[in-house]
Amino acid sequence: RLAEKLKQIWLQPDRGSAERLAQLIIEEYEGKYPEAMRCLEECLEDSLQFYNFPEIDKRRISSTNVLERTNREIRRRSRMVDVFPSVESYLRLVTCYLLEYTED
Repeated sequence: RLAEKLKQIWLQPDRGSAERLAQLIIEEYEGKYPEAMRCLEECLEDSLQFYNFPEIDKRRISSTNVLERTNREIRRRSRMVDVFPSVESYLRLVTCYLLEYTED
């Protein structure tokens, strides 16, 4: 399955291994999924930037879990208000939450 193979690119122990695996996948699937493989090739460099950080930080910065959790909490809090009278009031709510979050 292509999705499982793609996932393995970002699970490689080092950047060189990730680049080699990506190249193998591109060669294998470029006939079947030319647009997707072109996109992978063009964006691969940017998506592998987390390998430039020290080993201790790789898992934390290669995941978007913190960002996703923050977005879910903002949505949850904004649903409780139902309708905001203005964009500024929404921004105040989001800002208050983010300030609260950074204090923790």
